[in-house]
Amino acid sequence: MKGLNLSFTRILRIVIGGFFVFAAFGEKSWAMGLMGSVLLIQGILNRGCGLGADSCGPTKVNKDISGFDPDKAFRKLKI
Repeated sequence: MKGLNLSFTRILRIVIGGFFVFAAFGEKSWAMGLMGSVLLIQGILNRGCGLGADSCGPTKVNKDISGFDPDKAFRKLKI
């Protein structure tokens, strides 16, 4: 299978999600089933907290567009 890319976190999400889904049937707990299904879907689709690309990481700001000028913001220290 080309492009399967099984990593440790993906396998861990699938295993823990499957455990919570099956445990939810035994305990008859909707909350546990919901949490398990979210983890299971994340593991199967290989996505993080969101469904967009790089949704869990910090936002990337282009320094040219941000308008931040360190020369104006900080005074230069003379040592």
